[in-house]
Amino acid sequence: MPTKKTNIKKTKTKQKPQKAVKGKAKKPKETRKKSLLPKNKRVLVLLVAALFIIIIGAAQAVILISMRHKAPAKEKVPEAPEYYFSKNEDISSFTAIVGKRTFEKQEPVAESAAKSAADVKSSTTAQGDATAEVEPKDTYKYVNLDNASEDLKSYKDYLETKKSFIDVTAESIAAASTESETKSENAEFYQLSGPSNDSKSYLSITLESSGNSVTVTAGKGNESWNDYFKNQWNQQKQVISDIQKQPKTETTIEQAENTVRSQGQEKLKLSESADSYQFIASPGISKIDGKDYYTVRTYKRLPDSTLTYIATYLYDCSDNSVGFQYDEVTRKTTPLG
Repeated sequence: MPTKKTNIKKTKTKQKPQKAVKGKAKKPKETRKKSLLPKNKRVLVLLVAALFIIIIGAAQAVILISMRHKAPAKEKVPEAPEYYFSKNEDISSFTAIVGKRTFEKQEPVAESAAKSAADVKSSTTAQGDATAEVEPKDTYKYVNLDNASEDLKSYKDYLETKKSFIDVTAESIAAASTESETKSENAEFYQLSGPSNDSKSYLSITLESSGNSVTVTAGKGNESWNDYFKNQWNQQKQVISDIQKQPKTETTIEQAENTVRSQGQEKLKLSESADSYQFIASPGISKIDGKDYYTVRTYKRLPDSTLTYIATYLYDCSDNSVGFQYDEVTRKTTPLG
């Protein structure tokens, strides 16, 4: 079969020519990155940060200014001790006896026996050895006292009547006369020594008043109390011996002691025979109620060889009589029967 040719007409698409654009050609729009925070919120964050920085700076400035103008810390006021030495010695302090006083702790002082007359004498043996050392001493000062002299005497009486201390002031002043000459007329000075619980030492306390203050110096001597007391006793006897060599125109310490002893147990109101006691007259004459007396202290020797204070009697220098017992604490006299 004859094939029919199909004439397919190709349709030609005519492209329309593009019209020219008058004027400048438009630039394509630039794509900007979007911020994570809206514009108003970013401003707020910046303001908060700035305010925070201002607050920190102001706080630091306040701290620096306050540190510059901060008042210095008050120094801790030292407390007065309740006792001297160790608690085992049972020696009440100055304020424990006379009451609360303004206290100033002083630096400890270490001095040799040669600087302390009483300690020199106590440590001197029959051969004259005075090289012993004294332990460091603690010094306590009490100031702004209403009546320094009365406070000093009250504490001295406590040591002598309650703790069996003996007054060795005369010896210490005699050996340190140059020092005593420099003291003011109103100053008082006492050197006292007493037994210690340590068998190899004795207690030494110095009391000194100057103006409205009292200074207490406490230390230990490197010698047993028994040996120390024996040395003091021997010195006292030497003093008496020296006095006996002088003309007998004046009353002597030995006469005062013997006269008091001769009064007997009943008159002196003692619990045992008068010969079982030791009578020790204090050097120097005391003026009491306008009359001159020797004060004669009475001691009893205990089984451990220490001495305990019993009473004080007054020996009248004018007529060599013993008519009163004397209370050194209250300063009252009691007639003897």
